[in-house]
Amino acid sequence: MRARWTSHFLPAVVLTLAIAFNSFGQPSTISHRWAEAKSSGKGAITVYWYESRPFIYKNASGQMQGIEAEILNGFKKYLKRMYRIDLMIVWKEARDFGDIYATIRDKKLDATIGASAFSVTPERQQYVGFSPPYMSDISVLISSKNIPIAQSMEEFSRVFSRLTAVTIRETTYEQDLLKLKNAANLSFGIQYIPSSQNILHTIEKMDSAFGFIDLPVYMMIFNDNPSVGVKRQNLFPVKRQGYSFIYPPSSDWASPFEEYYYDENFKTELERIIARYIDIELYHFIESLAIQSNDPVVLLTKEKEIQDRDLLGKSQLILQQIRARNFLIVFAAMILVFLIIIIILYRKRMEQKQKIEAQGKSIESKNEQLEKRNHHLMTLDEEKNNLIKILAHDMRTPINHVQGLAQVFLLSNEGLPEDQKMIIQNITDASIRLNRMITNILDIDAIENDRVKIFMDDVRINPLIQQVIKTFHGQAQKKNLHISFTSSVENVLVKGDPLFLIQIFENLLSNAIKFSENGKTIEVIVTGSGEKVSISMKDQGPGLTEEDFHELFKKFKRLSAKPTAGENSTGLGLSIVKKYVELMGGRVWCESKPNQGAAFTVELNKG
Repeated sequence: MRARWTSHFLPAVVLTLAIAFNSFGQPSTISHRWAEAKSSGKGAITVYWYESRPFIYKNASGQMQGIEAEILNGFKKYLKRMYRIDLMIVWKEARDFGDIYATIRDKKLDATIGASAFSVTPERQQYVGFSPPYMSDISVLISSKNIPIAQSMEEFSRVFSRLTAVTIRETTYEQDLLKLKNAANLSFGIQYIPSSQNILHTIEKMDSAFGFIDLPVYMMIFNDNPSVGVKRQNLFPVKRQGYSFIYPPSSDWASPFEEYYYDENFKTELERIIARYIDIELYHFIESLAIQSNDPVVLLTKEKEIQDRDLLGKSQLILQQIRARNFLIVFAAMILVFLIIIIILYRKRMEQKQKIEAQGKSIESKNEQLEKRNHHLMTLDEEKNNLIKILAHDMRTPINHVQGLAQVFLLSNEGLPEDQKMIIQNITDASIRLNRMITNILDIDAIENDRVKIFMDDVRINPLIQQVIKTFHGQAQKKNLHISFTSSVENVLVKGDPLFLIQIFENLLSNAIKFSENGKTIEVIVTGSGEKVSISMKDQGPGLTEEDFHELFKKFKRLSAKPTAGENSTGLGLSIVKKYVELMGGRVWCESKPNQGAAFTVELNKG
């Protein structure tokens, strides 16, 4: 991807001259300097390039293709439109990346440009000029599929010192590896490959290898094939200024080239060009990641989204082909899996029960060992919590898969009897409840470990609340509940994170439905006073006791009131509400008396 530094020189470069005849038959010389081209109306530049897909390459018919080729052709059209200059572009293919850099650096020919996705580095800026970057440049560390994800520098040093690093000589890949090796005093070996080879595909064929690669290239390959045989390591990402063209420092073509970049139409045209070679959503994600975020969770989430999308697409294709008969096979397999899980859990429960009984007898007879055993139990509890978090995170994909299969089957089999439709709908509802429980577990873990990122914005609160109410319409109908919404302020804005606001009000409205008897009314009221906006949710449930108020907003605490339809509760919802509200600079409280319902109020700052 990046041009490498080399001491090889191209043979002497012959400047391209073209002779054109005007209407009177007189010759007109094409200019190789910008100043002359402006006066003569004709100019020529020589572009030295080396294949680097999707940035620049030749297609089967010999025409120049790629992002950089189209940018240069756009520059040609720009000069014609703005200055009425006919620009000739002479394409010269180099032997490798290094030859391009050496030619621009050493020959210093004015009308020359180097194209092959060059990274902007301080070292190179000493010898060549760079155009403004047209795309963000981030490098990430990848490894063979069987290498575990390193969670710390100590773990990385222990595992990767025994591996082989794959790179290309005198590239930024090699520079990053050498910096990492020297900084951490590591002893891994380095295997060099030709610049024409792809580092990712080389590592994919090896069992114990790693190396740096450009994030855009990695994400393009991963987007096309989420099961690609490499792993991305979360440690040591490298961010640079971006990809650019290079030219001699003294070239007067730099001025119109930069002027073209800052033209009001360039950004729109650039997006159209990139969209022809790279998924535009992926391009926007990489640009946003380069500008706004250093959080590795953002990239992990995007990878997970691509994997989920790929799995869902494949599942839908399979469902369209196999229809009802094969669905029964899948359903039977799912039942078998659930039975196996139930058996395993039952056995573990019996084992744990036996252990608890044995420990109880031992504690009764040996009180002096209580402190030691207590320490042991605390260790087991911590391991259990870690296991729950891991299981909660990894269970999302199969649960979403179950939900997606059920919904697709229901849509593609509208003629099913009502009792079978109800069974499928029960599967969907159970999947949704499991997903919400998992979300609550992961959310409370993120809050306690200070990994929550709040993105404050001005949010229109009335439409947001109405959308949340609409989401719970089905649940309310099942219990014949009426949800009323009133607002004394129109078009009011609040300061907050839209995603967290939705989660706050979903938790509060879910609780109100859960603890309301059939046929009751739930009131949602929005009011404003000064610089504050208050949102209240009032139910007609059993209310709270004095003891409940002492436990309110604490995690894993269940209050005296019981759900009216046997709904499940993790005891996390209200603790998450309080944390999120306080992180956004607001406050939340409850007003209630036994048998008189409860009113939860969230107060936020106006936007």
